[in-house]
Amino acid sequence: MGSVVSRRAALTTLAGAFVLQHVPTAKAADRLRVGKASAENFGNVPLDVGMEYGIFDRLGLTIEKFNFGGGSRVAQAMVAGSVDIALSGGPEMAFVAKGAPEIAVASISSSAAFMGLVVGAQSTARGVDDLKGQNISIASVGSVTEWMVEALNRSKGWTAPGDRMTPVVAGGSTQTTLATLKSGAAAASLTATQVGFAYEAQNAGRLLIDCSSYVGSFEIFTTYASTALVNDNPDALRRFLKGWYESVAFMKTHKAETVQVTAKVTGYPLEVATRLYDMFMGKFSTDGRWDPQAIETLRRSFADLKTIDGPIDMTKLYTDRFLP
Repeated sequence: MGSVVSRRAALTTLAGAFVLQHVPTAKAADRLRVGKASAENFGNVPLDVGMEYGIFDRLGLTIEKFNFGGGSRVAQAMVAGSVDIALSGGPEMAFVAKGAPEIAVASISSSAAFMGLVVGAQSTARGVDDLKGQNISIASVGSVTEWMVEALNRSKGWTAPGDRMTPVVAGGSTQTTLATLKSGAAAASLTATQVGFAYEAQNAGRLLIDCSSYVGSFEIFTTYASTALVNDNPDALRRFLKGWYESVAFMKTHKAETVQVTAKVTGYPLEVATRLYDMFMGKFSTDGRWDPQAIETLRRSFADLKTIDGPIDMTKLYTDRFLP
């Protein structure tokens, strides 16, 4: 005899099938290739903190991180389509002006304190006035390091040939900078402030001043997005920026964890990582908004260095429409 199915049982079976058909499948995480201009830069550490503590994961993002040896190299990777997002310097907006397929999408920091004048262990300089008329090593001609040396000359009124500090190219590596200081080829180096901290830990030199003492707001570190990402997956970009600023907020309340991550990704000892946190944590942007004065100072640097030919319309180089 055939089985008899009750009306209630039949409805239950149908309801179960309906539910199974409408259970949403887990959405695959969006993969973003993120390039750092410098692995040692504390300004890039929010990326590593967000990755370490699952902040980007919770936002449906899988981060593939790449380290590059400078802003020009990460910009080349952007042109080649090898990265979707770049963490680099504000001055790299010049690449946007020259047609690179990217745009600045958020401010990381507008504090010039991340740059400073560093002297070697043998230096007797006690203040910036002791550098009058001296050679100062810089990363390259036309770089922000050259502009900051000249900005100091202007602020001190050192315009005569015998008074002005003279920029000399030494390259951007910590090793070549130290060699230049040891040889006496330069009395100081305009470099990342953290280099001074690292030298102090090695008894090889020290930070003399940071550049915020004479440079006002300056768009120093910036997040860039490829044109392809902006056009094809703007939602992933918005989630990335949300994750970045959630990571900054986490760092502000989790010093010990941040110092550990900093030491691991930068290679600096814990004492240097702690100094970086203490000096710079309060100088991160918490929302990515652009500081008009910082943008104007950046524009002046482009004009002074003749980085961009012709009139400079900064508004075409950055946007705030993807910010949280």
